[in-house]
Formats: sequence, C-alpha cells, structure tokens
Amino acid sequence: MWRGVRYEVTHSPAFPGRRVATVGIGRRAALAGAVALASLSATLAGCGGTPSTPQATLAAFVADWGHQDWAAMGRLVDHPPADFTAVNAGAFADLAVTAAVYTTGRVQRKGGTATAPVTGHLTLNGVGPWSPTTVVHLRNRSGRWLVEWATTTIDPALAPGDHFAINRIWAPRAPILGAGGALLVSSASRVQVGVVGRRITDPAKVSSLLVAAGATAAEASSALAEAKAHPGYFVPVFEVSQAAYTSTIKGSPLYSVAGTQFEPVTKLQAVTPGLAAHLVGAVAPVTAQELKTLGPAYSAGDTVGQSGLEGYYETRLAGTPGGTVTVVSAQGATVATLATAPPKAGQPVQTGIDPAYQRAGEAALAGVTKPAALVAVRASTGEILASVSQDPAGQDLDYALDATVAPGSTFKTITSTALLTKGLTPASPATCPTTITVDGETFHNFEGEAAAQLSFAAAFARSCNTAFIGLATAHLQASDFPHFAALYGIGTTPQMGYPAFGGKVPLPADEADLASTAIGQGRVVVSPLDMATVAAGIDAGTARAPRLVTGAPDDTAAPKVLDPTVVTALHQMMAQVVTSGTAAGYGLPAGTYAKTGTAEFGTTKPPQTHAWMIGFDGDVAFAVFVYGGGVGGPVAGPLAAKFLDALGPAA
Repeated sequence: MWRGVRYEVTHSPAFPGRRVATVGIGRRAALAGAVALASLSATLAGCGGTPSTPQATLAAFVADWGHQDWAAMGRLVDHPPADFTAVNAGAFADLAVTAAVYTTGRVQRKGGTATAPVTGHLTLNGVGPWSPTTVVHLRNRSGRWLVEWATTTIDPALAPGDHFAINRIWAPRAPILGAGGALLVSSASRVQVGVVGRRITDPAKVSSLLVAAGATAAEASSALAEAKAHPGYFVPVFEVSQAAYTSTIKGSPLYSVAGTQFEPVTKLQAVTPGLAAHLVGAVAPVTAQELKTLGPAYSAGDTVGQSGLEGYYETRLAGTPGGTVTVVSAQGATVATLATAPPKAGQPVQTGIDPAYQRAGEAALAGVTKPAALVAVRASTGEILASVSQDPAGQDLDYALDATVAPGSTFKTITSTALLTKGLTPASPATCPTTITVDGETFHNFEGEAAAQLSFAAAFARSCNTAFIGLATAHLQASDFPHFAALYGIGTTPQMGYPAFGGKVPLPADEADLASTAIGQGRVVVSPLDMATVAAGIDAGTARAPRLVTGAPDDTAAPKVLDPTVVTALHQMMAQVVTSGTAAGYGLPAGTYAKTGTAEFGTTKPPQTHAWMIGFDGDVAFAVFVYGGGVGGPVAGPLAAKFLDALGPAA
C-alpha cells in the first residue's frame, strides 16, 4: 500500500549546518486494480481508437500527463506495466506537483518508430517552478501509434524502483531590528532529540532510554506512537542545549540505540520576555491552518512566525526556500541530482524599539499583578521606543497597542487643548463643586474634592471633574472633542507597519454625553499608545503619528504643529501636576511633566477604575496603564518613576 507523504528532517552535505526537509512517498507494491487497468488498456489499444500519427498520439499523451489522467495515458501506451498508474502518480506525489503542463518538440520518425523531446513545466509545492526534459519513444503497432513507456519516460535518470525526492532548504531567517540596528531577536543552538519509526528495532528500550535522558513517560509514549503511525517522519521528543547534548547525550546509550536521531536547530527568541510575548512575537512549527494561508512555498515541518512582527512579516523575514530535486534508489542512495535552486534570503524588519527602554519598561511593570502596559515614544520623531504589555491572566491581549479603554482624566489634556485654543489661560477662573448636574445626570469628583474658586491650572493639577465639566459645557461644542482629539491623531488608525488601535472619540449626543467626554469617560476609548502619542505631541509642540516599522506610511505623514501658546500653557499645567497635584509625592524625577487618570468602567457599585499616568521627561513621552488598578497617581505614578529612573538623565 502507499504510505502518506513523509517529511523527514535530515542533514544535507550540500548545506552544512542546515536542516532540510525531504518530501517523499514510499514505493507501492503491484495492486490488483493496477493489473486490471493494464489489461483494460491493452484491450482498448487492440480495439482501435488510438490516433494514427505519432504527433497526434504524443499530443494526447502529454495533455493527459498534465491533467494527471493516468488511465487515459495508459490507453496510449503499448502494453502498459501493471504499476503504470502507481509509478506515475507516485512521481507527482514525490515532487509535490501542484501544476503541470507539458510541451513537445519536433517528432523524429524513422520507419515504424519515432521519438520526440518533451519539456515539463511543473510547479513544486514548497520549491517553485521546475522544467525537466525527457524523451518519449513511440512505435507503430498495426497502424496505431503508441507510446513505448518506461520509467525513463518520466525522467531519463529514473530507473525501476527509484523515486524522486525534494530536499528543501531555507536561508537563515532575516532579523527584526531595533534602534541603531540592535537585534531584537537572538539565536541559540539547540538539539532536538527524536526518533524515526522505520529505524526502531526495540521500542521498549528506546522508550526507557528517552525517559532516562529527560523525557517524560508521556512524551516518549506519544512520540513512539507517532513514529509507528508515520515511520518516515522524524518525530521530536524533547530539546536540549548544545552543551547538554555534547556533555550528556552524545556518547550515551540513547545516542547509539537504533531509531534515535538528533537534529541541530537554531532557536530564535526575542531579546526580552515582553517582546517575545507581544510585539516581536515568536516562531514555531507551521500549523495545518497556516499551511493553507501561507501558500505553496511552505510545507509541513517549516518554522514560521506565529505572533507579533514575526508572524505579521513572515514571508518578508523568511524569504523563499530553495533546494534540490534528486532521484533516490530503493535502497535510499542518491542516484542523480536533477535541479538545484539556492534559497532567497528574507529582508529584515527595522523598528525604532530601543532595547534599553524596553528593558526599563518591563522592569517597571515587573510584579504588577493586574494587566498593565507602558509605551514610550521619542517626542521629536514619533518613534516608539518601548511597547510593554503584560497580562497575568493569560488573555494574550496586547494592552499597549490594542486595549480599548476609557482614558479618564488623562483625556483632560485634550479638553484643555480645546479650552486654551478657545481663549482660556492657566489663570482663568474655575469652580470645583462636589457635584455638578448636566441634563439630569449628576457627576462627582472622584475623591470628593471641592473648591469654591480656583484657577484652570489648579483644576487641572487636582483633576477636578466638576470644574472641567463646567468649563467644557460653557465654552465647547460637541464637535470640538473629535476635532481636537484628531489633532493628536486619536480617531485615526495608525499606519505604522503593525496593527494598533487608534482610539475613538464619538461626537457627543447631548450635553450629558459632552460632560462625560470632557473627563475621558462616556464613549471615549483609547489605547496606551494613543495617550503616549498625545503626551509626545504636547512635549514637542508638534503632533506626530507614531512610528514603528521603518518604511510604513506614517513615516511620511505630515506632522501637525500645535499653537505655541497652548503648548506653553500645557507644559505649565502638567508641571504643576507633578509638583503640587495628583502626581506629587510618587517619586517622579525632577523635570517630569505628567497627567494622572482614574477611569471608571463596568457596572459595579462603586465602579472599578483603571489607573493611568501620561507625561514626558526630556524627549521621552510615556503612558502607563494598569487595568482595574485603582487610582492613577498612587498606582501608575511609581511605575512611571521606576521607568524614568532606570533610564537616567540620558532620557
């Protein structure tokens, strides 16, 4: 019986140190059905119906060949052998042919025989196009021209019992780079310990040795079952470092027992755990579903990007595989190499991520028991320096780029931009009552603060909700909110070379909705990236789209210059937040500008709250977010301080 396609990882002398995947199919014994087909074909040939010229016979033969119509081909063959269908179908399967067209050359006729060159135009799954040539021989049998078929008709190098094999190879995967060309992915030499079923002579012994070497009993049992079901596969059992392989495995009984195989592999891993978990992502063996979407260049056993930039830029990073097409004897020896194609190297992905900033951000969030994120942006360029997201609950959401959450009082930076543009100054008067009612809806200050008279700047520093609602309802229109949010890029999907949420600030439906919007509640949702971008715009005085992957559309997006008077006022107000407002006393370095936020969400009474802080220090703008973390200042403030302290004065 035919076995299924096998993918056996081997070591190729042509490509030292590289793994290649051999795609092949076992030899088929003669089948009763094939014998019947051969008899039927011979009968049909004897009954007539075969074209009467060699050209016509050849044209029909190659057309059927391209359509893989083995039965029709057999009717054009002079006494087809019993395994005619099996051999031809096996050749196509061995080569993983996905498309085939055959063209003929000039027919040379000599008496009752004729020959003609034939060229195949084949597409091989995982390799690409290949154009082999062969010679087809024909003979006139009682006025009917038939093909004199042999295995050499398929290819001159193919003898009976031989089969084709494809040895595929990928070039080393291109890197993902950070600021200054820093590698965001490192490689480590590892060795996969595995088994090949057809080589195993004592399964019990192999199992016990695998367990003694470090595999679990379940891993050994599962691998042996897989090896039995697919005897041509290399089935990995466990993995060790190169050093452990040299010192422990090599030379041990496991190394020499029949059936084990040891494959060197290079593991790629992001340089920090946070980058591996989200932005950079990871690589792993291709899944069946991915094989359907990645296209014909990929085959089982390939390693592909599974998440993050590794997955998003898979084909760019991986390049195109190459390899060889060979003829292999029944004993496994290579008879001939028919074609060789070098792999095409992939292209790197360049980002602005700075490993020092990324590590500082990950260290700042270490130990936080709730989902949290930190984004840092270079204000003068818009480049994302760090994107940190952690999710202890394991929901695998990138909170830094994809969270859709209320910004709370950090949104007051945008409301303030609108109010300052309308003519208010930091010294403009405001009131901070305990509550304020708008269209029948009552709003409270989060901590019950109140003041009969205070300045706009003081209301900002204390983050007084009622003051902002009073000023907004008096001076702003509904359209001002989406307009000034858009000034900082909120409401537009970033085109930075990787998916991210761009925030939404809907047009307030009524006065109560306007009041909610003014304090970053209601239907306003953002990501930490959005708010870090707002802080960067205020820092530089110019709002820029965030930039991640070099060459993405937003690299050339026109910046929006902010009103210098507004920027100066915002700097003054954000400095006051740190010196005497809601961010005071939480360790922020001198010279930091900030705005805290405590965003209500959910339906519980009292509602849960997210903790926020956005700000900037020097040319570095940041946003810190803790999902359900509580109050912005005391929760997010120390995290921001820890991040900035790790960077030092150079930030």
